[in-house]
Amino acid sequence: MSSANNSVLFRKLRLEIIVSAVIVLLLFSGAQILPVGEWLRFVAQHESSQLDEMVFVFVVLSLVFPVFSIMRWRELWREVTARSLAVQQLEESAHLNAQLSQMTNLLHACLALEEASPIIAHYARHLFPENAGALYVFRASRNRLEVAADWGEEKGHEPMIAPDQCWALRQGQVYEVPTPHLSVLCLHVTHPQPYICLPMMAHGEVLALLHVHSSHSAEMSMTTTEARRSLLRVFTEYLALALSNLKLRDTLRQQSIRDPMTGLFNRRYLEETLALEVERSRRNNGPFSVMMLDLDHFKRFNDTHGHEAGDAVLTALGGFLQRHVRGGDIACRYGGEEFTLILPGASFEVAQERAEQLCGGVRTLVVNCRDQSLGPLTVSIGVATFPNHGESPGVVLQAADTALYQAKHDGRDRVAVAAGIDEPSSMWQTKVEARAKDGVE
Repeated sequence: MSSANNSVLFRKLRLEIIVSAVIVLLLFSGAQILPVGEWLRFVAQHESSQLDEMVFVFVVLSLVFPVFSIMRWRELWREVTARSLAVQQLEESAHLNAQLSQMTNLLHACLALEEASPIIAHYARHLFPENAGALYVFRASRNRLEVAADWGEEKGHEPMIAPDQCWALRQGQVYEVPTPHLSVLCLHVTHPQPYICLPMMAHGEVLALLHVHSSHSAEMSMTTTEARRSLLRVFTEYLALALSNLKLRDTLRQQSIRDPMTGLFNRRYLEETLALEVERSRRNNGPFSVMMLDLDHFKRFNDTHGHEAGDAVLTALGGFLQRHVRGGDIACRYGGEEFTLILPGASFEVAQERAEQLCGGVRTLVVNCRDQSLGPLTVSIGVATFPNHGESPGVVLQAADTALYQAKHDGRDRVAVAAGIDEPSSMWQTKVEARAKDGVE
């Protein structure tokens, strides 16, 4: 459509030029054919003749017509230039919209913020090539924002900031600083360049902060160009929507894989993770271990103190497991008062030692419900290791469960190991026999 408009304008301009040229040629030819010189001499000799008015008109027309033609050509040229500029702006706008649409499609396909971060940095680099910036996202605690993506030549941004360090977050609106030496700066800004902070909001909640500044000492163009500022706002709105969708998706996923009472992973997540750990261990030719834990005498405890106290105990044990497992370990609620721990890369000896530590830690756990101290609490633990106790996730889990029932049968508040592996060390066996002689249950 733009090329068609340009061709129409150029055709009009070409027609104007042709008409003007034809008229000039006609006038020149007429001057050559007609005895213009004789007329002029006759007029000069007979001043009373009426032909002088005709000559005057002819001369005036000869002067006015070129002027009129030049004005008309200039008007057409301005129209052509204006339309070309409008077409160029439309093409740039279409290109920007296409990039924003492509970015949105990619962000909607992401499953986590870690996947979205390089996409955001990539498109920000292309949309704002003269600027540097960073995207700050709220942590789950909502008391800090950390850098999720950054771009530009100068990336010296604070890795983590507090909400009260940014005037944009405090006011809930865009905060722009075109002249840093004459303005009040945000506390998180350490560079001398002009900048702009844009809070990202969705559904009435602030999700993130976009900080953009010039990548050099010159004044950045977006502080003086409304189109640049408008593009930033649109970019922020697209990001806010994408981040809102990611947060909602993560919330739904957490609800599907987390136990609402204890905050631990649920049985569904346990089964998926066990299958992955088996494949990883086979690929790396290494072991991993599984623990099955069960609260001792929980039914009797529940009947004595009530279901509210029972829920408090389960919640306390879930929190205890979250605090006392390694960073890579996975704690799950298997069902009821049973819990499962997956220890990637842990050998049988390491898992056995960790089980003993957990068993001892639960004995010191203090739970309060309605100003009443509940306890003492003890757990029985069964330990199994891949591939010693099975070649599939179900077999390993069943081996740990069988060992758990063996621990209960032997008197509870102890650790039992799955059958089919070398006997535990004499030191560990001595501990178990000593506790059994003490009659601990």
